[in-house]
Amino acid sequence: MKLIKNIYPLLVLGIVALTGTAVTSCNDSMHEESYYTFTGEYLSDYLQSHEDYSAFAEIVKRSANSTRGVDIMDLVSCYGQFTCFAPTNEAVNKYLSDNGYVSVSDIPYDVCDTIARTHMFNGVVYTTNDLLGRSSIGYVNMNDRDLALKDTIVTDDEGGNEASLFVNRTALMIMKQSNDSVQNGIVHSLDAVLSSSSATVADLMGENPNITLFNDAMEVTGLADEIRNHVEDYSWNPELFEDKLVYSGAQWDYCNVPLKKKYGYTVFACPDKVLANRYGITNMQGLYDYGREIYGGPDVDVTDPNQADFLKSEASPLRKLIAYNMMPRKMSYEHMTTICTIETSYVNPTEWYPTSMPLSTMKIERLTVSRYLGTGETRGIVCLNRGDFSRGYRDISGIHVDKNIEGDYDNNGTNGYYFTTDGLADFGEITKRDVFNTRLRFDLYDLFPECANNSNKGDAMRSDQTEGGDATNIPYPKAPCYWFPKGYLENVKVNDDGIFLYQGCRNTYWSYEGDEFNLAGQSYDFTFNLPSVPSGTYQIRLGFCLMASRGICQFYVDGVPEGIPFDMRDGNSSARTGWFDLENNNYSKDEMEAAKKNMHNLGWYHGPRSIFNFGATGIKDGTNASHLRFSTHDNTLRYVIATKYLDENVQHTIRIKSVWAVGDVVAMVDYLELVPKSVYGVEGEGKAEDDW
Repeated sequence: MKLIKNIYPLLVLGIVALTGTAVTSCNDSMHEESYYTFTGEYLSDYLQSHEDYSAFAEIVKRSANSTRGVDIMDLVSCYGQFTCFAPTNEAVNKYLSDNGYVSVSDIPYDVCDTIARTHMFNGVVYTTNDLLGRSSIGYVNMNDRDLALKDTIVTDDEGGNEASLFVNRTALMIMKQSNDSVQNGIVHSLDAVLSSSSATVADLMGENPNITLFNDAMEVTGLADEIRNHVEDYSWNPELFEDKLVYSGAQWDYCNVPLKKKYGYTVFACPDKVLANRYGITNMQGLYDYGREIYGGPDVDVTDPNQADFLKSEASPLRKLIAYNMMPRKMSYEHMTTICTIETSYVNPTEWYPTSMPLSTMKIERLTVSRYLGTGETRGIVCLNRGDFSRGYRDISGIHVDKNIEGDYDNNGTNGYYFTTDGLADFGEITKRDVFNTRLRFDLYDLFPECANNSNKGDAMRSDQTEGGDATNIPYPKAPCYWFPKGYLENVKVNDDGIFLYQGCRNTYWSYEGDEFNLAGQSYDFTFNLPSVPSGTYQIRLGFCLMASRGICQFYVDGVPEGIPFDMRDGNSSARTGWFDLENNNYSKDEMEAAKKNMHNLGWYHGPRSIFNFGATGIKDGTNASHLRFSTHDNTLRYVIATKYLDENVQHTIRIKSVWAVGDVVAMVDYLELVPKSVYGVEGEGKAEDDW
């Protein structure tokens, strides 16, 4: 994806320098061949001046008369960042014929509005190079929907082959007419009009005969209805709140109130053939019995109508089995993990998410490190509950997620996605013993599904806005910064004075995965749920950046204060924390271990060696060694909040309360680590905790 500043024409190919800051994309650089032509026109001019898109242009113009009352043609007639998938006149004529319309003027205004929005993306510019190889765009269009993508090979008029794309399974991108740059975006040509289904994830699953048994289990356990009944909280009214200008540490951030409160789901569905071949499961009773092996529970006949209510209850092993393979968050294949700030040649990007099974967590890992690949595995694939290969658990290969659905079936519903897998993930004793016997690192974003469901994180590492120094010179006016009013996030309690602020992804920040949460307000008081982990003793660590603009706070775990009030400011940090240069090659092995032990005894750990930023001078192209690792700076650290026994059957909480917050200071809550004693308690050789 290309994020391009919207003030100048898109003439510069490669890295675009703007006010001293360069722009990034998911593939880091824009090559000259990425563009077909440069027209010097705005998108509105282009659509209306190119005869082959005249019918689509008429559809876009008619959208102004819809009940939404937004003139989309006028919107794309000025500066901005747009990607338009424009159907040709031939494609529109076929649409008219298929739907019983004689001409575009017969299409209702609201339908025109939906068509126009389905084909337009606002705020991003995608070249074909950005789209090839993806399973979906991973960013919502102006109709709040993602578009599915599938690579294909087409034969041109001369008999040559070229890569192309199917968009939403039905429309082929006409490559020779795509990548046309306009002053405010880019245009791709399609041979069909895109449809916009309103089906939920559960409805789409029911259309796929390859997952019949899993889908039936979704119905029997009531989970399918849960998905159908949760699309959006229409009682949410953002007009009751105002956007805020908040000083969040180094600059002022303009923080929006989320416009919507949508629900979302991601389901990992095991196909019938896998259930039969891998587990010998061919019917619902077999699936129930397998769940009983994992989670325990009574021996019941699933065909007995008297058991219908039990099968829907949280005590049902069948519901547990299916619910664990379902998450209350919407994620495309590409967005199950992120590469932002992560050294992907050294560590596999990994997230730990709460699932729809109460008090459970799932590990999602993308394979990027060559030495950690198993037999037949390729870089880039996603695995569920894979063992930590770096700690020797190479026999726990996990469950592999298919990038594309077999057959011509839609997996992108109005409230999420489903994906097929090569097995059933579980939260059983073997998983708890082997998969979770490692350091668990949680980006705080992972704990709040509402963020993913309402596109708060965005799609990129970005540094395309101008810094500012005070409230009159607002930096990042279009950056994805939000504040969440009380009640918006389900598992967060906040007092009236507190402001829960989210800063979106920028890989120039000293922030894990480029984003961070800050707690603002003169007397903020926040409580949120800790992730659920297997029973045992854990170090609970906070990863953050010491800065002069931080305050002093008190931590509580399960309502009990932990230690003395904690000062997040960076004064004399090395003496206070025991920090030393971890990359200093002059240390002997014994000296290094002694220095680490001293630092750990003081309650501190270096920032991870696997996490980096690019510094404040702007985004680099990723081809040089400009990464600034967190381990090399004395302010990007991990602090041990507490060492506690965590019971897997209890919902534990962490509370952060202001003790001193004078002068717009904030508490930074970037990421948490839950580290079992089997990891943090090991010194020296063996399976001691690494620095990554």
